[in-house]
Amino acid sequence: MTGRNTINHHPPEYQNRCCGRSPTPRLRPKVSHSPGDLRSDVSAGSGDPRRTGVSQSQYQKFYWMVSKDLLSECRSLRVWPAMLLLGVVVAMMFAMQTDLPPQQLRQIVGGLLWLTIFFAGTLALDRSFAAEREDGCWEGLLSYPVSPTCVYLAKLTVNVVALAALECVLIPLFAILTDLPLLAHPGPIITVALLGNLGIAAVGTLLSAVASTGKQSSYLLPLLVLPMVIPLVLGAAEATRLAVEHDFGPSWWRWVELLGAFAIVFVTAGIALFEFAVEE
Repeated sequence: MTGRNTINHHPPEYQNRCCGRSPTPRLRPKVSHSPGDLRSDVSAGSGDPRRTGVSQSQYQKFYWMVSKDLLSECRSLRVWPAMLLLGVVVAMMFAMQTDLPPQQLRQIVGGLLWLTIFFAGTLALDRSFAAEREDGCWEGLLSYPVSPTCVYLAKLTVNVVALAALECVLIPLFAILTDLPLLAHPGPIITVALLGNLGIAAVGTLLSAVASTGKQSSYLLPLLVLPMVIPLVLGAAEATRLAVEHDFGPSWWRWVELLGAFAIVFVTAGIALFEFAVEE
């Protein structure tokens, strides 16, 4: 009696397992979810592996597009050699035609450097979407399951890399030709270069998508980009001049903050307007 009473005190699931019987299924009550509950469940499930997979997929598409453009340029060498050659020619022409004392040359070296970067970098900006247009892949790229923001950021990254490669050649070349200490403080120069690259590439990438729909895109792009980036080029030139003069006071920081503000505004505008710019 005592053993039987002890067994009876166990739950039914335990008794079923011991006796070889299958457990009796329990009926679960139906729970009706309202649309508000479903939205809250989706918003609360940010850690869902499927959502993480989507974000990882976007990162993979971004990486694929950047690597595709860089690898294609490394194999074909269609744009970067011409861009570097134009930059070197313009830099040498400026250096030979400006026979000025060092003190006066310090005042204009920033402007000459950034004008050279802009005119030579326009070649890379103009070819941002030329490969897709010429090879007939533009419609396929737009129909690919990737957001326009991802396409814009990928093209922006490639253009920033192209401008950085151009500056790696032009800044030492200007330092040699003008005999000015452009490389005495590499940190401030790199900061100004990165912010300037980001602003110029943001505007150039967006307007290149607009100009690539026309037949005269190579002539139209500089006319569209130059009025937009004049404040950015002036700010970068002034920040470079102050860096050459070893003046890193409040005035230099104001120009750097201005460059940062321009970069943020131009990148944000490019992300917001790129979808409308690529519509046929």
